[in-house]
Amino acid sequence: MIWDPEASSHDVDSQWKEIVKRTADIVGAGRLIRSTARRIRSVRTVFAAGELCPLEQFIRDSEIEFVWFLYPGNLPVTVPYMATVWDLQHRHQPFFPETSTTGWTWEARELAFRSSLSRAARIVTGTQAGKDEIIAFYGVCPQNVVVVPMPIAEAELSADSGSRIDVRAKYGLKSEFLFYPAQFWPHKNHVNLLLALNLLKRNTGVEFDLVLTGSDKGNRHHVCETAAALRLTSQVKILGFVPKADLHWLYREANSLVFPSFFGPDNLPPLEAFALGCPVIAARVPGSEEQLGNAALLFDPADPADIARAILTVHSAHRLRAQLIKRGREVASVRSPRAYVEQICCILDDFVAIRRCWGRDYQES
Repeated sequence: MIWDPEASSHDVDSQWKEIVKRTADIVGAGRLIRSTARRIRSVRTVFAAGELCPLEQFIRDSEIEFVWFLYPGNLPVTVPYMATVWDLQHRHQPFFPETSTTGWTWEARELAFRSSLSRAARIVTGTQAGKDEIIAFYGVCPQNVVVVPMPIAEAELSADSGSRIDVRAKYGLKSEFLFYPAQFWPHKNHVNLLLALNLLKRNTGVEFDLVLTGSDKGNRHHVCETAAALRLTSQVKILGFVPKADLHWLYREANSLVFPSFFGPDNLPPLEAFALGCPVIAARVPGSEEQLGNAALLFDPADPADIARAILTVHSAHRLRAQLIKRGREVASVRSPRAYVEQICCILDDFVAIRRCWGRDYQES
């Protein structure tokens, strides 16, 4: 459920009723946990001064004892809560405009993380590298930060495998193409990938189409200008958003997923590629080796020559390609939603022994 920060105050109550209706407990302990909504950093603007936040009102009315925030940052609540951290790139790489001056600004990110993480009962993140960053940047207690690897819904990805889609014909692709699903943010590093393609074409004569999906976050024009300057426009296919079934078949038919993003440690497209039998070539960033293991060939995302070498290696080394596909499927098989929920349930079960030490109506006297 997506929180709409542009909604009028008249719509606030109905939004929360919909959130409540569409979320559910994931443990048998009844009121122990409810999920919350994204974009909560903007929600305060909806309420009059002193008005009780709908989430807090719902917590009180429903006698909820613990809240898990699925989106980074949180609204202030009076019950213990678990925070979720995907990455802290505004601290790690604050020079990118999207983590500093545009969109969710550096100051807003910092305020949200500092206030939410400092008081969280538990913090869940996907890698040990991510945990180390949380501790280093915010000084939280290490035992309160728990590593739970990001899941991948392999069953959902395989749901459309019965009806084959000729994505090459539909989108006018050559027999060999590289795939990169990513929004057009600067940190997604499309430019160094284009420079790598240019090196391949110029030095080895190897040409690939490059299929790009995702919406423009302000950098698409720069990417297109770079492609034109390198005379690669005919090789670059920008498809925008495509139907889910088409997306899955692009993974299946691609020579490889090339994932040069500077951001990590957790990224979803490589896991989707694992589940769909697409070999993965990915940026070597903190946490990538932990997330991807030996199922991906890693490269320096700032070095176009290294990116080019990785692409050419997977293209020409057929045994390695087969090994990457096999290892990727093995990783995907153990990163199931069920495994993720079971680990979350263990965290919550452990906290029950603490939470039962005071009643819902406790007030210091």
